[in-house]
Amino acid sequence: MTRRADGIRGATPWVLTLLLLASRVSLAPPLSDPLGGQLPDSLQLSVPPLYLVLAPLFTLWDGISMLSMSRLNGFLIGLAGIFVLWRIGRHILTRPPLKSWRTWLDEILTLLFSLGGLLAFIVAGAIWHRPMLSLSGVPWGYQVVDFHSHTTASHDVGGTWMSGYDLAANLRWHARAGFNVVFVTDHNVVSRESRAASRTAGVRSLGSGVASQDSGVGSQGSRAGSQGSGQGPIPCPGIEVSAWRAHIVLLGDTGTINRDPYSRSLAGLLTLLRTSNSSYGSLSLASLPEYRRNHWERLDTLIQAGLDGFEIVNASPKANELTRRERDRVIDLARKNDLFVLGVSDSHGWGATSMVWNLVRVPHAHSRQTLCTAILARLDRGFPGAQIIERHRLRPDDSWPMWLTPVGVVWETWRSMGRPLALSWLAWIWIVTGLLNLLRSRGLRAKIARRVSPIPPVTDG
Repeated sequence: MTRRADGIRGATPWVLTLLLLASRVSLAPPLSDPLGGQLPDSLQLSVPPLYLVLAPLFTLWDGISMLSMSRLNGFLIGLAGIFVLWRIGRHILTRPPLKSWRTWLDEILTLLFSLGGLLAFIVAGAIWHRPMLSLSGVPWGYQVVDFHSHTTASHDVGGTWMSGYDLAANLRWHARAGFNVVFVTDHNVVSRESRAASRTAGVRSLGSGVASQDSGVGSQGSRAGSQGSGQGPIPCPGIEVSAWRAHIVLLGDTGTINRDPYSRSLAGLLTLLRTSNSSYGSLSLASLPEYRRNHWERLDTLIQAGLDGFEIVNASPKANELTRRERDRVIDLARKNDLFVLGVSDSHGWGATSMVWNLVRVPHAHSRQTLCTAILARLDRGFPGAQIIERHRLRPDDSWPMWLTPVGVVWETWRSMGRPLALSWLAWIWIVTGLLNLLRSRGLRAKIARRVSPIPPVTDG
């Protein structure tokens, strides 16, 4: 190994340290409201101990999980470019014999090892329901709600590696993220579990005349949900209907719905929006990415037909493509027409990263039996319906070029980290450096020992 290569290796941890410190100069708030509202002063992200100890691993899992599909493609392209530059640079510095079969074998093994490490990183991040950052410090009188999630009753959950993601697993996932109310909205079906849960909770449709003003029970100091009762998040009923070139989430106890009349034409879709309340006692929510992809030029038509609200943040990679300009256009439409706007996890069981929460103010204390109905009544009042809390992340319309997405993920992660996580990153940079130096020194000593021939003993004669 040349002195130049040794110099680069020695400078790497210092460069990483300086970059990490530089990122602290232009800090980004870890949480924000896409409508520009002020967040409660007490609101924060709670960091589990294991997350803090393994901060580089866990924060990178989170940063990648919050990428849009286009950014994920850029991430893979960027990694490939970094790998090629690394190997070319190494060959320039070390000048190995290119005609030697050992050189090419070493390159093939390095490529296979790198691909295997990347695959292990992706699979572990996707299937491990690990400790996760959770929303904490929620003021009294607010509920932390997810309005769009799935279980094994959905075809794209039950037929995958997440086949064990039943209602109980869904609620555990949301509890770790800090939610205390979860709407279960499986594709075109209401699972037995969610139906049983809604009946246990005594959920009634909006048409039943139950409003949040007169359904409150409990004392002034009581608080429903996981944050006060210790019983875990409350499941609320809903369904995601696959209509004509659109997915419409119906919030409420709709029962079974035959989607065929609504999936054949635009007229069928508009009929679903027009009758969602009268026929099913529910609120209609346009889901991403379908309304952006298929109905962007006719959003006014959907609103006139009776649409009640829009998703403007959706954590699914394919739905996370909405740019800031597009989001603001939807917000303006919702404000003009008095519709609610929401952020949703669209959780299908993969990974352990929560990107968005909704704070819904319920003016009176509620029991588990009335909370779902009270939340729907709050949404029914119109814009904005809830305060959306989203995490800082690398967005599809950020200035980072797509091929620099791997660098952008790390930089934006550093900018939004708290001080304890930054210190954990610094510690691991130098721990890994020390371990690598130790391994290299031992390997170098062993190589020298093999090359030095023993001095033959001196004999007489």
